[in-house]
Amino acid sequence: MNPFESFRLMSPFGMRIDPINKVPKFHRGVDLVTTPSSGPLYAFVAGEVIHAKEGVKGSGFGGYGFVVAIKDDKGYLHCYAHLSKAMVQVADKVLRGDKVGLQGSTGISTGAHLHYEIRKACSPSFGFTSTEIGVVEPTKYLQDYYAKEGLARVEIKDANAIIEKYLKPAWGTAKTREEKKEIGRLADELRVASGQERQNV
Repeated sequence: MNPFESFRLMSPFGMRIDPINKVPKFHRGVDLVTTPSSGPLYAFVAGEVIHAKEGVKGSGFGGYGFVVAIKDDKGYLHCYAHLSKAMVQVADKVLRGDKVGLQGSTGISTGAHLHYEIRKACSPSFGFTSTEIGVVEPTKYLQDYYAKEGLARVEIKDANAIIEKYLKPAWGTAKTREEKKEIGRLADELRVASGQERQNV
């Protein structure tokens, strides 16, 4: 699945020739374009807004223009940069698909686009690092995130019903320690998929 299928990819994650300085430089995110040039942008994941204004020098967002930064449930920071306008405020809780801002060309930019970057931390300086060690490749991160999000849609009552009706009886009749361990692992996978805690270590 391509999380950016509704966009045109202008510049991928990784080494590239910097469009401003014309020298090789690591690109910390992906540059995406939607139409119209001032069109709305939507959250790729749910989370809490921890930044929603123009980035200033030394803040971790210098040169990024107007930035909305959203912390997800894993503590990673999703940065939507070069916006013409933020549509959310700090401390807002957003869901996947909520409008976060309008595409723009603020900050150091050669034209209207979205620079989307995922940082491993939120502090200090909103998780900015001078090297690529502080970021992750956005496409793979979102693909993995959506896959786990899909598993979490299992209802608690359904997961527990499967455990009670099938796995517990199987555990009781298991003949070896390995069989019991595997049944316990499967039960825990169901618990995690329904948002519950593991019971087997």
